[in-house]
Amino acid sequence: MGQDRVSATDARRLGTFGGVFVPNVLTILGVIMFLRTGWVVGKAGLQGALLILLIANAITLLTALSLAAVATNTKVGVGGAYFLISRSLGLEVGGSVGVPLYFAQAISVAFYLVGFSESLQGVMPGVDVRVTASAALGVFFIIAWVGASLAVKAQYLILVLLTFSLASFFTGYTPVPDPAQNWAPAYGQGHTIWTVFAIFFPAVTGIMSGVSMSGDLRNPSVSIPRGTIAAVLLTFVIYAAQMVWLSLNADRSDLVADSLIMRRIASVPSLILAGLWAASLSSGLASLVAAPRTLQALSLDRVMPRRLAKGIGASSEPRVALIATALIAEACILIGDLNLIAPVITMFFLTTYGTVNFVAGVERLVLNPSYRPVFKVHWIPSLLGALGCVFVMFLINVWATLAAIVVIGGIYGFLARVRFRTAWGDVRSGLWFVATRSTMLRFEASRQHVRNWRPALLVLSGAPSTRLDLIQFARWIEADRGLLFLAQVVTGEWEKLLPRHQGVKQALQDFIKDHGLSAFGTTVIADDFEHGVATLLQVTGLGQFQPNTVMMGWSEDAVRQAAFARAVRRILELERNLIVFAEAEPDQQLDPVIDVWWYAKDNGSLMLTLAHLLRSNRRWHGHRIRVSRIITDEAGEGAAEEGTRELLAGFRIETDVRVIVSEEPPLEVIARASERSEVCFAGIAVERIAEQDNPLAAYADLVARLRGNVLLTKSWHDLKY
Repeated sequence: MGQDRVSATDARRLGTFGGVFVPNVLTILGVIMFLRTGWVVGKAGLQGALLILLIANAITLLTALSLAAVATNTKVGVGGAYFLISRSLGLEVGGSVGVPLYFAQAISVAFYLVGFSESLQGVMPGVDVRVTASAALGVFFIIAWVGASLAVKAQYLILVLLTFSLASFFTGYTPVPDPAQNWAPAYGQGHTIWTVFAIFFPAVTGIMSGVSMSGDLRNPSVSIPRGTIAAVLLTFVIYAAQMVWLSLNADRSDLVADSLIMRRIASVPSLILAGLWAASLSSGLASLVAAPRTLQALSLDRVMPRRLAKGIGASSEPRVALIATALIAEACILIGDLNLIAPVITMFFLTTYGTVNFVAGVERLVLNPSYRPVFKVHWIPSLLGALGCVFVMFLINVWATLAAIVVIGGIYGFLARVRFRTAWGDVRSGLWFVATRSTMLRFEASRQHVRNWRPALLVLSGAPSTRLDLIQFARWIEADRGLLFLAQVVTGEWEKLLPRHQGVKQALQDFIKDHGLSAFGTTVIADDFEHGVATLLQVTGLGQFQPNTVMMGWSEDAVRQAAFARAVRRILELERNLIVFAEAEPDQQLDPVIDVWWYAKDNGSLMLTLAHLLRSNRRWHGHRIRVSRIITDEAGEGAAEEGTRELLAGFRIETDVRVIVSEEPPLEVIARASERSEVCFAGIAVERIAEQDNPLAAYADLVARLRGNVLLTKSWHDLKY
C-alpha cells in the first residue's frame, strides 16, 4: 500500500522511447552480440543459427506479450516485474522472485563492468581490471544518484556509439568465396544445437530493464507494452541481419576461432570495440538504475528493511537502495571472477520471465472478472512462454537451476511463515475459486452413500474464547476428515444489533486465524436462540457441503430453558445429528477409556464413528474404546456379548465389549460405570418431539456425576430411541 502511495506522488518524467525502448535495446544488444554470435553461426551454420534465434526470440516475445497484458491490467507502481508478480500471485511469490531478481540485477552491474574492463585489458594490457571496473562503477553511481533522467541521457550517448558500431559492421564487406559452406551445421564433438542455444539465449534477454523503470514512467501501462515489444522485434531483425552478414563475410574456422570477427569485417574496426564497450557499459548502467528501484519496491512492501526505500533529502530517488546496490556491486568486483555465479544470475532472470508468463496465462485461464487488460493475450501463448523459460533454465545449467529453485523456495517459505497481510488481491484466489467450483459441482452430482459419511460440524461456539474446550473437542472429532463451522447467534433487536454485526463477524474470523483453525466462521442475528439455530442450519454451507451435525456446549441454565429445548427440536427436525458437550472437571485422575453406550443401531454407530475419529488424534491414541450395553436378564449376558461383537465386527474398529446386567435406570448405570472414564458418549432419548418436552433436562444429574468429558449424542435417523 505504501508503495502505491509513493509511486503516485513521484514525478514521472520518462516516456516510451527513453524509459523502456532504449534500456531494453541496449541490454539485449549486449556482449554476446559482439563476442559470441559469430561462434554460434560457425557452429550451427546460418541455418541452425537462425533457428536458434527464432526459438530464443519466440520465448522472449511471448514473455513481452504476457508482460504487456499484465502491465495493462493494473496501475503499475514502483518495482517493475516485482510489482506485477506480487500483485498477481501474492507477496510471498512476488518476494521470493523479487529478492533474487534484485540481487541478480545488483550482481549484474559488476558482471558487465568486469566484462568491460577485461575487454579493455585486451587493448591496453597494463589496465587493472578491478581498478577500472571500480572507477566505472563510481561514474555510474554519480549518474544514477542524480536521477533516472540523467541515466537515460547517458544511455542516449551509448545508443549512438552502438549505432555507429553496427553501421561500421554492416558497411564492411569481405565476401567469402563460397557462402553456402556456412549454411549447414558443424557442431563438432561436445556440442549440439541445444548447447549452442544455451550459450546464445542470454543475448535476447533484457526486456525487464524497461519494466524496472516503471516508477519513473509517465504512463507505464502504455509505455511498457509498446517499448518492450518494439525492442524485441527490432533486436530480432538486427540479430538476424548480423548472422546473415557474418555467414557472408567470414569462413567457418574464423567464425569459431575469432571472438572479435566483427572487428575484422567492419569498415571502421575501432568502432566495434567502442560498440562492445558501449554494450557492456549500457547494460551495467541499466542494471544500476533498475536494481535500486526493485529494492525500493521490496522495502515499501516490508519484504526488505523499510529504510532501504528512502531517498536522501527531498528527492524520491531510491538513494539508500542505490548505495546498497553499489556496495554489493563493488564487493563482487573485488572478487573479480564472476563465472561461477553468472549462470545463477541468468536463472533468476529466467525465473522472473517464466513467472510473468505464468501470471498472464493463469489470470486469463481462470477467467478472473477483474483481469481486464487493454492488451489481450490468450492463455496458451503465455503458458507456452512459461514452459519455454523452464526448458531453457534446465538447458543452460541444471545445477544452477536447482540452486535457483532452492533459493526461491527458501525465500517463499520464510515469507509464508511471516504471513504478510496485503490489501491487494492476487490470482491465487482465482485458482482456488476455479478448482473449488469444479470440485463442488462434481461432488454435488456424485451419488453419496452412508459409507462415505464425514463429520461436518456446526459448533455453536458463542463467544469462542469462553468455549475453548468445546472447540478443541470439535477439532478432534472432525479430525481433518470433514468440515468445521464455528457459529455465533446474536439475539435481540435487529436495528440495535446490526451495527455490531460486522465487528462480531471479524472477531470470530480473527479467533479462527489466531488459533490456526481449519474452520469457517458465521454469525446470524435472530430474535431468539431457536430461530438463530434454525437460520444457521438453513443457510450455512453450500450444496452437500452443509453441516450434518450440530455441536453445542452444556449449560445447567440453558438446558432447563424452553428456547434451548425448542432449538434441539429444530436441529433434529432439520435432519441434523446433535452432540451436547460437557468438559471434564479440572485436575481429575481419569481412566484412559472412551466409553460408548450402545442401544439403538443408528445412534450407536454414530457414537462409535465419533469415538473412532477422536482416537485418530495423537492426544487420544493410547485410549481404548469400550462399547457398553445394559440388559436386564442375566441369562442373556453371553448372547448379548456375542451379538454385540458380531455387530461391531462390521465397523472394523478395535473395541472392547462390556455387557452390564442391571434393572436400574440406564442413566444411573451409566453414571456409576463411566464415572472416571475420560470420555463418555451417551445417547439422548427423545421419545416425543413436542413443544413442552425438554429432553436434556433429565441428563443434568448424569453430567454432574461424570468426572470426564461427556458427549450426549443423538442421530436424527433414530428419533425413537
